[in-house]
Amino acid sequence: SAWQVTTGAPTIVVADIDTGVRFEHPDLLAVSAGGNLLPGYDMISDPAVANDGDGRDGDASDPGDWVTDTELSQGGGPFYQCEPMANPSSWHGTQTAGLIAARTNNGIGMASVGRTVRLLPVRALGKCGGYDSDIIDGIAWAAGLAVPGAPPNPYPAQIINLSLGGTDACSGAYHSVFAAALAHGVT
Repeated sequence: SAWQVTTGAPTIVVADIDTGVRFEHPDLLAVSAGGNLLPGYDMISDPAVANDGDGRDGDASDPGDWVTDTELSQGGGPFYQCEPMANPSSWHGTQTAGLIAARTNNGIGMASVGRTVRLLPVRALGKCGGYDSDIIDGIAWAAGLAVPGAPPNPYPAQIINLSLGGTDACSGAYHSVFAAALAHGVT
């Protein structure tokens, strides 16, 4: 019934701060290939967590966030006991991107809430989660705010989606970036 009100508009940019996306997914695809995905950015600073061989860069692709038993049991390793058990990749960013902006009525996969909006993937989570600093910088960059060491965002978001959580209260840094994004007109 929401589609009777709107299906979105290509002028609306929704940023998804998550694990990145699978750009080859037939329900998503880049705008240049007929989909709704904008280029985005990889904000993960730790190459081990990023699982793509490097730190921050312009590739918001999700290489997977799996964790093996060997990684979890390797004392002194970057993933020692970070999870209770081995896990396959979640592809969470791709799933969330599909809920927000998947192509619809194409006989593939699923239908999205806003099938005509543009989705800006901002990769801030990887193996065993991520760092608050990367998430905070991802929020700032998605909102079109300056982030040291990152290029300006050519597609500032009007809406930012954060499908993540934690057990602690938000730090002052989170409150500051939320306030800055809101002051910049971002929901």
